[in-house]
Amino acid sequence: MSEFDTLLAKYTSKENQKVPGVVAKCIDKNGKEIYSKVVGYNSSSADAGPLQENAVFKVASATKVITSIALLQCVDKGLIGLDEPLTHIIPEMDGKEILTGMDLATIPSKTKITARHLLALTSGIPYGFLHPYVIKWRTTPEGLKFKGSRITHERFNVPLIFEPGEGWVYGGSLDWAGVVVRRLHDNISLEDYMIEYMWKPLGLKAPFPTFNLSSKDDEYRSRFMEASKRDAEGRLEPFEWEFGNNPVDAEGGGGLVATAQDYLAVLSDIVSDSPKLLKPETIKEMFTPQLAENSKAISDLMDLRPAWDNVAGSVKSDTVNHGLGGVLLQGEAPELGQPANLLAWGGALNTIWFASKELGVAGFFSTQVYPFGDPPVRELIDAWKKDFWSQFKANH
Repeated sequence: MSEFDTLLAKYTSKENQKVPGVVAKCIDKNGKEIYSKVVGYNSSSADAGPLQENAVFKVASATKVITSIALLQCVDKGLIGLDEPLTHIIPEMDGKEILTGMDLATIPSKTKITARHLLALTSGIPYGFLHPYVIKWRTTPEGLKFKGSRITHERFNVPLIFEPGEGWVYGGSLDWAGVVVRRLHDNISLEDYMIEYMWKPLGLKAPFPTFNLSSKDDEYRSRFMEASKRDAEGRLEPFEWEFGNNPVDAEGGGGLVATAQDYLAVLSDIVSDSPKLLKPETIKEMFTPQLAENSKAISDLMDLRPAWDNVAGSVKSDTVNHGLGGVLLQGEAPELGQPANLLAWGGALNTIWFASKELGVAGFFSTQVYPFGDPPVRELIDAWKKDFWSQFKANH
């Protein structure tokens, strides 16, 4: 047994459970599954049943790369340019004010937001629940205007925190990307767009991934892995993650519900020699650094490293950048056997993904434990990477 197998058995045991269950799979560029571990249970409840191979997960911010590909398809179709202003499509974000401090003073923005800004998270659009300026702004009459809205172009309609292109911020960029995709396709829902232009071309069959779990039948929902968080003593307890159950709209930055197999079908395609979803040159751009060296954007990305470090491992900071759709790990993580030049990211309930175009391989790890970077889950993620890469290198 590998270290990963040992940890999985120990941490998912109901006697002293640290993690309810894990699905960890890897796939090659031809769509062949080359690694699979499915261990544990579908919730932290005492009566939880075994986790199934086709378990359904709220992938949270792992949605971002899926929506990124949808927006890049619009570029490939010639509907928009990568560096073309999008303000005629999302006029709500035209001429947005830039918050400059906790006094909520603003200056007008001068730069028009582009698809590249949205994909590289350089738009200046923060999350209203994460950035201190915007949290305070949310208490003002203007900030309260869309309080409680589940409609994406209202919920994520916030001031900027820097001039587009002049920084990096974790926020609503990909939610707005989903709005752009919809509006370029006669206001089709983002879920229906993905069914028609992503899931079906990849050969997936219904039931397809969704942004509204409650819309699915009993069989699908029976495979859903319920979320957990730790109480003050470190014990797991049920936790309701709000995204992924929206009956009125789709959050392209964090609302997708999918299986590991669904997700890996997309990752396999972007590392394929003959991709179905995007042009090869577009995929190459996804794996190309988007942030200038020694820029404020790089500094902003590094400031958030404690939050996404379990995606990267020990990769040196000067070898980290951001591509179109994920963080770009240009350096190795030797202690994990992790190679250079991976595109990667994750989601708040500890979903992790990576893709290597060079090696033609991709991986997906998921549980449903909050928050991201939970220490026992981090141990499992590191052990998974170590286990997979040692096997991969032994066979190649």
